[in-house]
Amino acid sequence: MARPLRILVPGGWYSVTSRGNRRQDLFLDDDDRRRFLGLVSELPERFGIEVHAHVLMDNHYHLLVRTPQPNLSHAIRWLNVSYSSRFNWAHQLSGHVFQGRFHARVIEGVQGVVEVARYLHLNPVRIAGLGLGKAEVRQARVVGSADPGVELVARRLRQLDEYVWSSWRVYSGAEPPSTWLETSVLSRACGGRTRSERATALRAYTEAPVREGHMDSPWDRLVGGLVLGTEEYAQGLLKQARAVPEEQTPARTLARHQVKWEALIGIAEELRGRTWKEMCESYGEWGRDGVMHVAIRYGGWRLAEVVQVMGAMRYQAAAQAMRRFRGGLEGNAERERFVRDLRQRMSTI
Repeated sequence: MARPLRILVPGGWYSVTSRGNRRQDLFLDDDDRRRFLGLVSELPERFGIEVHAHVLMDNHYHLLVRTPQPNLSHAIRWLNVSYSSRFNWAHQLSGHVFQGRFHARVIEGVQGVVEVARYLHLNPVRIAGLGLGKAEVRQARVVGSADPGVELVARRLRQLDEYVWSSWRVYSGAEPPSTWLETSVLSRACGGRTRSERATALRAYTEAPVREGHMDSPWDRLVGGLVLGTEEYAQGLLKQARAVPEEQTPARTLARHQVKWEALIGIAEELRGRTWKEMCESYGEWGRDGVMHVAIRYGGWRLAEVVQVMGAMRYQAAAQAMRRFRGGLEGNAERERFVRDLRQRMSTI
């Protein structure tokens, strides 16, 4: 049987799902969940992938990601293989942990991204005990949705807010932002001028199906079984996928898309008005970390490659520096302008 197409898109948005082998549990305890999220946290640094949302259920996980480079397969393959080895080691097991290949659906635009994020975050609520199981949702489509009542709505909202293995707790303000979780796109997508207004709008949008007891699945509108978007967009992607099979895009070919390090440094020096030596040695200077952030997130570099070309910096120190930079990026006009300008200039090289 032919393998399903894997559409690899530069700048593509994806919903990624993988289940336990034979639908068995992927996570036997909270240590397993911490191990998995620890690996997810490495995706931005190792592969330049943006993680925008996640939820861990007992026998599967969901990720919402964006890939500046078309390297989703290599990143998720590394994630699943790495977790499998740790899972088997921790529980003295052997054999397959995941059921076949992971599933990835391409999402066309921000409207679809926000809808998928809501569907992902509501996974812990979509259970029979709360009236939102699959059978109950199918029945509601036929006979209509009854008013769930105040008590049931409260239980659903409590389950949503208290479920700790989901990025919703970051978006809802219950937990501080993780440095590896990109929150700016979803936080702004539902409207609002201030941070408080944006948070209120996102919460209202996410909670609406919980309150109404009616939840449509975005996957009912998939084109070709792979793309959430318009027919035109999907057909273009499917043609591209058939022309360039997954096997012909190994990780090493992505190096062709890298921006030359020296050129990136030159642009950064112009933008910051400082030499690279000053950016590396001056206390409190964040230019070096901003360059690493742009190189990895948007320039096709991996953290290990950046560390190698820089020479005097260890991998762990570089990873921590990038986390600090990302943690102070949102809302900092100077840093946001630096990243934007460096990306724009980089794209013309």
